[in-house]
Amino acid sequence: MGIRNITFSNDEYYHVFNRGVDKRVIFNTKEQQYFFFRRLFLLNTTNTSKLIANQRSRRKDKEIIANGDQLVSIVAYCLLPNHFHLLLKQKVDNGISQYMQRLGTSYTKFFNQQEKRSGCLFQGKFKATHLSGDYALPTVSAYVNLNYKHHQIDIKQHLVKSSIFEYLNTEKSDRICDPSEMQNIITETSGLDGYIEYIKHASIHFADAKGNTINMSNFEF
Repeated sequence: MGIRNITFSNDEYYHVFNRGVDKRVIFNTKEQQYFFFRRLFLLNTTNTSKLIANQRSRRKDKEIIANGDQLVSIVAYCLLPNHFHLLLKQKVDNGISQYMQRLGTSYTKFFNQQEKRSGCLFQGKFKATHLSGDYALPTVSAYVNLNYKHHQIDIKQHLVKSSIFEYLNTEKSDRICDPSEMQNIITETSGLDGYIEYIKHASIHFADAKGNTINMSNFEF
């Protein structure tokens, strides 16, 4: 594998993403998707003893809540059938690299056991972009939160899990995003109503850039 040409720095933001090898589906069931989702929370710790216990467990109902410092702040996420997007802020040295290595290893073992397969699941090393200059935090949060719309995936018919519902405060199950990071983004766009309008227009811009269309008059989350 090639060397990733990026340096991760503490208190900086990064758009992190990866997809299944050969564009294969990585979430065949809700159980698989939820296992990955919970690992986003459970493996985000410097407490290595509890981390190891969670890494070794391939059961979604056997979880140990770690009480160490976090490696990253989770700002936004979107889990799609064959890939995922994360918006992360690194909190400790080498935090993002450790976090993503743990996540990939843990989920691949679980997925391979369930699907009775072996080998790599993800397409090489995860990809990452540092947010700087033109990459405004609210804009990238819009791209991640509504990535299913950019790919024209119907959230009611396909396995999709997005942090947009944490931002809208309508998420009825687990919440893993950093509340202060979400609030900072919402405040920067003049409150929740302002954020909703901001991400709608940002999503239309992203769609146009790819030659797709989004109907503004029928825009629903």
